[in-house]
Amino acid sequence: MLNKSQVTKLAQEIKAEIDPNSKFYGRLLEWSDITNHYGIGLSDKYLFSTGEFPALLPMLKYQDKLKLTPTKALKPNLVIERLIYALDCFKTWHYGLLGWNCEHYARLVATNQALSYQVKLSPLAFLNNGGYNPDAVHVFNTYLSNLGLTNLIESP
Repeated sequence: MLNKSQVTKLAQEIKAEIDPNSKFYGRLLEWSDITNHYGIGLSDKYLFSTGEFPALLPMLKYQDKLKLTPTKALKPNLVIERLIYALDCFKTWHYGLLGWNCEHYARLVATNQALSYQVKLSPLAFLNNGGYNPDAVHVFNTYLSNLGLTNLIESP
């Protein structure tokens, strides 16, 4: 969960660190630690982690573990804009491994689908909508629509 000042600070940090010339810019990223993690690429220097504690992370720390996730995604500039608005939209949502995790969040931002393959492929998928978050897409698209940002509501 984030408060308004944290949302503002993160949005400013994202805007300050993006590089449209980077191969990572606006791309869905995955990396492994103890578990798999997901986020959005900002530049060759930074990625944005959509985990329990959303934050900019240095690419250098994850470069050996990092991969571009092969998925049909929105245009990178739209992904970055959606990421900034998603911070505010989901600031009060509670992180949960099965219902709203870093993969749900990152895939929603990048593809307009709140899907976690980690959950979908788990034995508990039947308890968790087959890996989909049933509310996130509707909530985010309604949020964007109410702000007059229908140009950010797309599917790849």
